[in-house]
Amino acid sequence: MVSFVPMADVTDTGRRIGNQTRLQREVSVGYTPFEERDVLFAKITPCMENGKGFHALGLVNGIGYGSTEFHVLRAKPGTNDRFLFHWSMSTELRKKAEAFMIGSAGQQRVQASFFDHFTIPSIDETEQAEAARILDAADEAIERTEVLIGKLKAIKAGLLYDLLTRGLDDNGQLRDPAKRPGDFKSTRLGRLPAGWDTPSINDLAVHVGSGITPTGGTNVYKREGVLFIRSQNVTFDGLLLDDVAYIDERTHRMMDRSEVFAHDVLLNITGASIGRCCPVPEGLGPANVNQHVCAIRLAKPRREDALFLSTVLASFIGQGQIDRLNAGSNRQGLNYRQLRSFIVPWPKDEDERTLIATKIESAEARFRAETVYLAKLKAIKKGLMQDLLTGRVRVKASNQSQEK
Repeated sequence: MVSFVPMADVTDTGRRIGNQTRLQREVSVGYTPFEERDVLFAKITPCMENGKGFHALGLVNGIGYGSTEFHVLRAKPGTNDRFLFHWSMSTELRKKAEAFMIGSAGQQRVQASFFDHFTIPSIDETEQAEAARILDAADEAIERTEVLIGKLKAIKAGLLYDLLTRGLDDNGQLRDPAKRPGDFKSTRLGRLPAGWDTPSINDLAVHVGSGITPTGGTNVYKREGVLFIRSQNVTFDGLLLDDVAYIDERTHRMMDRSEVFAHDVLLNITGASIGRCCPVPEGLGPANVNQHVCAIRLAKPRREDALFLSTVLASFIGQGQIDRLNAGSNRQGLNYRQLRSFIVPWPKDEDERTLIATKIESAEARFRAETVYLAKLKAIKKGLMQDLLTGRVRVKASNQSQEK
């Protein structure tokens, strides 16, 4: 028996998933052979550009076979194989390998001769090992955080389902339909707490409408001025303002019907991002939306109610209604009449809506904090690779690592 590694079992972050095995006689012809501690490098587009590759560790009987779209790199004496692996995953190497690709579109490959041309600094093997150890520690921190984010995402999804179907009692606890069935009633959205209504958005809102793209389109956008929110700015995680446009005050005054305010709920109503939604936060200042974004304004705008409604629209309740309205049309568009007809669960008690919103905020805050932390870890890892692989920052052996 030997290990068998198809391209699908290799991730873009250098990990091997699955643990396939084969009889050696079944794979000895037509597949790429490799040995324990070899480094595999995906040579075909887009796998190469995406970063596919892995370090062959823990192979069954020390032998493996895999896709013919792998190059195999084996460290010579004096070269640390883990250091070689980290170089194979580096952005610098991948970018230069891209320039050495040949072949027709969609079938381009990196030739083996590329590795004859790509040079790296000569670093002592003990320093290579310490650099690899530090980068491995960074990878482990990233992997732990990714696992935690996955768990938090699952917990958050379960919590939101419970909050939107069971609500919270006077003690702030989820109602239990099994123990207290009398606390629930049948509605057009299924079983819900007895103290909840199922109004339409039209029943709750005093305004449902989108904006327009100003005459001249992108030519009238400014580097500063009044915020102009487009569909790419509206995400399930809130407004994303990294790529935001601005319009001048004169254009803003001409678009008064498209102005949005704190505690409006924004929903993308056309295109591939249809259904993405978020509340407008406080302190944003004057802002408008274009024709792809619809604003829902409640009769009594409140931060907690905007968050509750946005959560409902982002949940299976809102997204399911979007799917049904767009059946057979690839989810490409909603109109105001359709959006106004959406049915939502709505606790009559304002205090319960506030308490539910607080629970939602707490879950989202933890999730966002870990996501931000993950981004920081990846930025640190990128900087470490640039410093340690090139020898720009020198490190001592691990038993002296505290002195480096």
